[in-house]
Amino acid sequence: MIIWINGAFGSGKTQTAYELHRRLDGSYVYDPENAGYFIRKNLPSASVAI
Repeated sequence: MIIWINGAFGSGKTQTAYELHRRLDGSYVYDPENAGYFIRKNLPSASVAI
């Protein structure tokens, strides 16, 4: 099961996700923002010619 939490900035989405994680055994919190930071950090710079 996937529980997708959506809402405005600062509305408590992350806090809600971690509260659900605490209560649901075997659950995992996936934060796509962290994946975006990883991808951005590992992309070649724009000045590299292909």
